[in-house]
Amino acid sequence: MTASVYVPLTLARVTSAETKRYDRRVSRPESRWPLRRIVVLPLALFIVVSAATFTLAKLHLAKPESSAAPVTLGDAVRGQAIFKQTCGGCHGMNAEGGVGPRLAGAQITVAAAKTQIDNGGGIMPAKLVSGSREDDVLAYLATIFAK
Repeated sequence: MTASVYVPLTLARVTSAETKRYDRRVSRPESRWPLRRIVVLPLALFIVVSAATFTLAKLHLAKPESSAAPVTLGDAVRGQAIFKQTCGGCHGMNAEGGVGPRLAGAQITVAAAKTQIDNGGGIMPAKLVSGSREDDVLAYLATIFAK
């Protein structure tokens, strides 16, 4: 086909095509749809995500369990020095609290403190002290916890 024949055939096809009417029922959205899309849908999504988050938080899936092994205590005097050097920045030099919680007079068992030291939690990293240093810190903590 040459260009002189192709152009008239194309123009004839375009001009002879039926003109379609605009269908307002199909083209116009439902009157309440924008409200649902902008308000209700995000609100429902927020509720579902919040419920899932709070449910998982209540389940404590990653909560460390305290070990059944007996806690050995070291020297409380050395433990106080190690505590001030390693733990004092967050818990305060006299365990009065700071970024970390107050330990002086706290209702915590030595076993729970050992679990916290071993596993960490919150902003506290795990295993800040270990071995005999941990035993010494635990002996110091036993002297300052509430009896």
